[in-house]
Amino acid sequence: MTDVDVLVAGYGPVGAVLTALLGRQGVRTLVVDPGAEPYPLPRAAVLDAEVLRILVNLPGAADLDRWAVEVRQSRFLAPDRRVLISMSPSADGSGVPAAALIDQPVLEAALREGVDTLPEVAVRLGRSVATLAPADDHVRVGLDDGTTVRARWVVGCDGGSSTVRHLAGIPFEGQTYAVPWLVVDAETDEVDVEASTSMVLDPRRPLVTMASPGRRRWEWMLHPHEDPAELSRPESVRRLVAGWVDPDMIRIRRVTVFTFHARQATRWRQGRILLAGDAAHLMPPFAGQGLASGIRDAWSLGWRLAEVLDGRAGDGLLDGYERERRPHVAELIRVSLGVGRVLQTRNRAVSAVLRSLIRAVAAVPGVPARAARQGRPRPALPRGTAGVLPGAGRMLPNPLVGTAASGPVRLDGLLGGGWAVIGLGCDPVVGADVGARSWLAAHEAVTLTTEAPEPRPDGGPLGGSRLIEDAAGALGAGPTVLVVRPDRFLLGAVPPPLRGQDLDRACRSLAGN
Repeated sequence: MTDVDVLVAGYGPVGAVLTALLGRQGVRTLVVDPGAEPYPLPRAAVLDAEVLRILVNLPGAADLDRWAVEVRQSRFLAPDRRVLISMSPSADGSGVPAAALIDQPVLEAALREGVDTLPEVAVRLGRSVATLAPADDHVRVGLDDGTTVRARWVVGCDGGSSTVRHLAGIPFEGQTYAVPWLVVDAETDEVDVEASTSMVLDPRRPLVTMASPGRRRWEWMLHPHEDPAELSRPESVRRLVAGWVDPDMIRIRRVTVFTFHARQATRWRQGRILLAGDAAHLMPPFAGQGLASGIRDAWSLGWRLAEVLDGRAGDGLLDGYERERRPHVAELIRVSLGVGRVLQTRNRAVSAVLRSLIRAVAAVPGVPARAARQGRPRPALPRGTAGVLPGAGRMLPNPLVGTAASGPVRLDGLLGGGWAVIGLGCDPVVGADVGARSWLAAHEAVTLTTEAPEPRPDGGPLGGSRLIEDAAGALGAGPTVLVVRPDRFLLGAVPPPLRGQDLDRACRSLAGN
């Protein structure tokens, strides 16, 4: 029998991200997947800045240009392809594009390469979970080859038809929408193509299309009377793409038909079994947030599991995972359904009114830029879910900061993968009480300051935190101490001096206490 801290079921991008996060923290992890290789065809297409920031800090995925290209324009088009509104996603200071088109197979390969460098991680491909037998302090997991694994925690990242969710007896509530869409992915020899996404508001056949150097995607809505198999035939596909490119100049990678869902598991944790990604929720594709939401799940769950396994927190900390993530997912499902209702309008009169409204909005100075910013998920946790301290749940910016040892670097590069405490206009260690110092040591927190340390009489520094220069003031004004969780959300922003009782109270509140 194999003993591990965490068994991750499913080695798609969500499972790979969770595995990388756990392995980086030294957690003994086994990941299993029925496939022998990453799924070879494109599926998810777009990721936003928050998720790109997560990925580029993981082993293997730092080279963003390898698997992604920055989106330059997001458009709504009329049936004749005239632009109704064009929005240019602008960088937000996080060090990554505001949005990017991705090549999912390349991303998955990069993540797996990174996981292979982590000594505490084992990978079993061609294997899947067959049975789950929960006990008080572990779950006995039977694999389909007859072997058994004893895991302290099990995480199902095994997709919408999750075996883990089924074996745990967790209902998957919501709705499936029986509206088929035809998806065509193609390779081209085009190099001078601006990376873009477009929604075509055509009541005759609504369409989403994406383009980037060397790649094209089209997604056409099918009518109730149409046969999906007939529309998937090569001659039908050629006829559809001919309106956009010369069919002889492309190489088809994938043709598939999908329907979409809006579902959530009734609970994301049952004892020592947890769910993430599509195993926990499915959403319509129209806001481009399906894979992004799964990666956020892994980001939120990974550090919590590491804290619990290391004994720094009780397992109640894991309840905060669903409490923070579920409202965010529910909101994105609502937004996705709303975008889908606009895009899928078949009524010609209603569609004409919508197009007129969009044109009117686009004509107002500054509105397209605001729409581009507001179209992104808000980089903060849902109100009331992130704890009791001021500023809790706000995302830490990732500005360029100066250091004595080198030129400007992104703040993320100084923080590592764990906790951090940043003093704005103060050294967070100076004046910290015994409880706070004990907390910093127990959590192996990185400490930074924007305030030059005062000399001691013996010539040594008074504080001890590493000095950074935030010339642009992106982190805010002081004196303030930012307590930063491993997922880069703030535990809080408190005045100095740092007190242990505040830190302990805030950590307890993450478990709902």
